[in-house]
Amino acid sequence: MIRIMKKTDKRKWRIMYPLFFIIISAFLIYVVIQQDSSDDQVKVKTYRVAQGWGYKIMIKDKVIIDQPFIPVLAGTDPFPTRRSAFRAGMLVKQKLLNNKLPTLSIKDLEKLGLISLENSNQ
Repeated sequence: MIRIMKKTDKRKWRIMYPLFFIIISAFLIYVVIQQDSSDDQVKVKTYRVAQGWGYKIMIKDKVIIDQPFIPVLAGTDPFPTRRSAFRAGMLVKQKLLNNKLPTLSIKDLEKLGLISLENSNQ
């Protein structure tokens, strides 16, 4: 027995197909964006400055943050070691990847071992 589609069935499918297409397209766009902003695309590079180290955050080889000195502290003192600059840059990178502001706080600097509580009150 052949079933004849009613007008309401045809209308339902006219809505369902485009809706299905939109949902699949949105999912694919989301996957592409996630791959684009993946950990591999964001890089931290350290570099030598006059009396210490700085870091750059790069996305697809384009510099988005250039930090030649320790942020938050008064003055323009560079990071004392390459390792400290790299660790600070990695923390900023993680903040970027987690959709947070790419700023460092006094607590962040303390966790990185760049300052101690006594020094932060000066």
